[in-house]
Parts: sequence; structure tokens; C-alpha cells
Amino acid sequence: MTTVSRADHVRATYEEVHLPLWRALVAWSGSTHVADEAVAEAFAQLLRRGDGVEDPRAWVWRSAFRIAAGELQTARRDAHDTPEVAIATDDPESESLMIVMAALANLSDQQRAGVVLCDLLGFRAEEAAELLHTTATTVRMQRMRARRHLRRLLEDHDD
Repeated sequence: MTTVSRADHVRATYEEVHLPLWRALVAWSGSTHVADEAVAEAFAQLLRRGDGVEDPRAWVWRSAFRIAAGELQTARRDAHDTPEVAIATDDPESESLMIVMAALANLSDQQRAGVVLCDLLGFRAEEAAELLHTTATTVRMQRMRARRHLRRLLEDHDD
């Protein structure tokens, strides 16, 4: 019988969730830098906490979003402005992506998290609620408000 170390558990969690988490944070924050920092710090904290974390996957998602929110607050306070959307891509649809990212930046943190997790990454409201440490009803309500707001923001950019 082999014993699985704490580092192996963290590594397995990292391999499972780091890419979708990073993508969600980029979409939510509009910044690859914030996403990089938040994912790295969340996993570093998970490694330090070790066996004290009951559900590492959910814990990392919640922690990364909280860390990212703190970084955005600091950036806003320091720059007195919303962080600039920073996505490098050779995709011909990058202009459309930038328009959507700019629109997402106008949503509240809760609204943006619900849209990113459910509409972009395919989580059910119950799953997103668990990751965000809220209720499925709150996620659904925030997504409804976010969609309404996004429709208004994107009306001018309809193709």
C-alpha cells in the first residue's frame, strides 16, 4: 500500500483545475497578470494548509477568486482606474473577444463570476455556487442581471 503525499494531492488538484481556473480568472478580471498571481497564490496556500482542506478543488476556486478580487482592489486604488484587458492572441476574432472582455469588466464581481463560470466554462449554478461560497439562487439571479446588462452594453457591437 502506497501513501500519497500532500504534495501529490495538490499536484493532482492543480492538474485538474489550473487551466479552467486561470481562464475563468482572466475572463473575470480582464488581466492575465491577476489570473497568474491568483492561481499561483491559491495553490501555494493550499500546499501550506495541507490536509486541513476538506475539498481542495472548491477551496482553490474560492481562494483564487478572493485573491484576484483583492489584487483588483489594490490595482484600482493604485491606478484609480479599472485594470486594462490584456490578452495576446493572433485569433482573427480577437476584436470581438476584446469587446466582450471590456463588457464583462463593467459587471459586478458576482455577476462576472456567474457568467464566466456558468456561461463560459459550463458549470451548473449549483457547482458555481459551491465554488463561490454562495447559493445557486444567488448565482442564477446575478447571471440574469449580468446578461441583461451585457445585452445593453453589446447592442452597439452586434454583427
